[in-house]
Amino acid sequence: MGIVRKKLIKKCKGNVFLFEVFEEKIGKSKIKRDVVKSPKAIGILPLLDKNKIVLIRQFRFAINKEIWEIPAGMLRKGEKPEVGAKRELKEETGYEAKELKKIGEFYLSPGYSTEYMYLFLARGLKKGEQSLEKGEKIKEVKIFSKKEVLKMIKSRKIVDAKTILALFFSGLT
Repeated sequence: MGIVRKKLIKKCKGNVFLFEVFEEKIGKSKIKRDVVKSPKAIGILPLLDKNKIVLIRQFRFAINKEIWEIPAGMLRKGEKPEVGAKRELKEETGYEAKELKKIGEFYLSPGYSTEYMYLFLARGLKKGEQSLEKGEKIKEVKIFSKKEVLKMIKSRKIVDAKTILALFFSGLT
């Protein structure tokens, strides 16, 4: 279709995200589009061995509940994805990885957001101390078997898309 003609009509800065409203002209009609501008993000699938996966149980404000998911976070300005992945893994789980391998990258929800995520597989894990950032509400760090995680997905105990995609990209499904 090509480049669409659009005009910025509203802008609002949040703590992390920038919210913009555009007016798009399609034929004789004008349609308003909301866009969330987001920093890039990383997600990490930590493997203790080929059958043991580390997940976190975290409260998510937007959906007002705790969910099981892989460690993840936003990249800091100028931070390389591998560096951010190591930092987030340590902060959220206490684990440090000897080996990080990029297994995928994608837009999380391109219908309204610019958020782009890099997924990593972490191996050679060594347990240390968690160092949560202010405001993080991680309730539990737990080791699951691959079989348990797949059951949790099927029974909707895991409903987080990046976690499901990480398993898919890793070849563990």
